Amino acid sequence: MSRLSRKDGQVETFTLNQVAQDLRVSTRTVKRLAKSKEIPTVTSPHKGGFCYLVPANQYFDWKKKNYNKKKTNENLANLEFIKQEKEQWLNWCRNGSISGKPQSEKTIEINSYFFDYYLKRFPRRYNPTPLITLECLRQVLGSIDPKSFSIKSNIYKAIISFAKYLIAKNLLEASFLTEIKSIKPKRLYPPKKLHCSQSEFEKLLVEASKWYNGQSPYDVILSSATIATIGFAGLRASELCNLRLQDVDLINRKLFIYLGKGKKNRVVGICNRLYDHLVKYLDARPKTNKENFFVTYSSKDKEIVPLDKGVLLHKVKRLAKRVGFDINLHGLRRTFATIAANAGKPINIISLALGHADLKTTQGYLMTSQDEVIKEMQGW
Repeated sequence: MSRLSRKDGQVETFTLNQVAQDLRVSTRTVKRLAKSKEIPTVTSPHKGGFCYLVPANQYFDWKKKNYNKKKTNENLANLEFIKQEKEQWLNWCRNGSISGKPQSEKTIEINSYFFDYYLKRFPRRYNPTPLITLECLRQVLGSIDPKSFSIKSNIYKAIISFAKYLIAKNLLEASFLTEIKSIKPKRLYPPKKLHCSQSEFEKLLVEASKWYNGQSPYDVILSSATIATIGFAGLRASELCNLRLQDVDLINRKLFIYLGKGKKNRVVGICNRLYDHLVKYLDARPKTNKENFFVTYSSKDKEIVPLDKGVLLHKVKRLAKRVGFDINLHGLRRTFATIAANAGKPINIISLALGHADLKTTQGYLMTSQDEVIKEMQGW
């Protein structure tokens, strides 16, 4: 028998056997639904009693609202189904089908990581229940330390993105997005924003230029050049690692940032001190066919490779330990913004140099200590 459809409009009712074949379940199951009044039915006189008949129009409305939802819940309770849909969702993120704008590989990587994190933190299930629900998200977020706001926030964003994909495929109710707004993570503790003062940054540069046992002379020059590039030009770590030889114009003293965050290009200037560091670095740079401006020697691969964010992060951590104060890669960007602002540079210029689309973002980078406030006020 073919599946039932609204084209069978001339048929006013269906038998339980027809409904069972349409739903691909047993007649006994449909009869149970009829007896419990879970499915719309009417009774018709029959030999020795009556029989159930299902009104056609009411049946199709019921099927769309209830039975299809049940099948969807069964799919969303299946971990393998969720993992398959995850891959399709990430493809949608790449081609812009979620928000209309293709997402960067970095954003996709973050979404994928925290979606897997959500599945790993999922509470133990004794019955097959859907994995994407308000209550499940509440339990996962509630199991994470309140201080870990960024983890909670990234999980929340990943689930929202995945939910939009499921809604587009009619696998989830659109009301889900409204429901989970009530549990959107809120920051309970101030964010830890690291930065250096002018004197601390100078100390960091001096330390980066010192040779220590086990370091090659080139590694010392590379460390000081990378610290100077972030501190004097405000580049992001990824932008520094992706910098190409052709992007560094020492004649006109310009750095071309190719496809920075948000796939945007920008140009920043090279100050005198950064110029000196870059010239010294180029003189020491190994001969290689790599187009990356900053390169390093890989002991694992036994060859010259482009500098990556992991190696850069390790360098900064090692330097921070040696100078005795906490700083990270992003903290150096804040340092650039803060020192420039304290020197009286216009905030709109600082914002453009940092590659910010909104001045409010730049304002959040300007770190002024209590001591600086007191010193400034004492001179009023």
